[in-house]
Amino acid sequence: MRAMLLVLALAIPLAASDITGAWVGKVEVADPGNGEKIVTTVKAQLEQKDGAISGKIGREHDQDHDLEQIRNAKLDGDTLTFEVLPEEATAPMVFTLKLVNEDRIEGGLKGQVDTGNITGTVLLTRVKQQAEK
Repeated sequence: MRAMLLVLALAIPLAASDITGAWVGKVEVADPGNGEKIVTTVKAQLEQKDGAISGKIGREHDQDHDLEQIRNAKLDGDTLTFEVLPEEATAPMVFTLKLVNEDRIEGGLKGQVDTGNITGTVLLTRVKQQAEK
């Protein structure tokens, strides 16, 4: 019984987490043409307001105006889902991610490019704001 209460107590703060902020991490996919592993460093800017999720995501070195708009985003418990339609995709890339804790999100993505279907893994960590001096 104590273990059950401890699990519930730990789950409540996570469910109440606000994902607003800057995130960095990596996306790893297998090239559908040759199976070669591709790892891309990414950044995301997420905003959670009144239950709605919005934001942008893209390669780490892209300018903010070049990031892809997140569409159809929702946060259901600790599961964050959204779509992105980059230029090279033939269908939306669907991200299904779990909030591991307030500073870590991980999961997967599925999508299509002209050479076939792709699946991959995603890992994002929150960028900590430095205290002003």
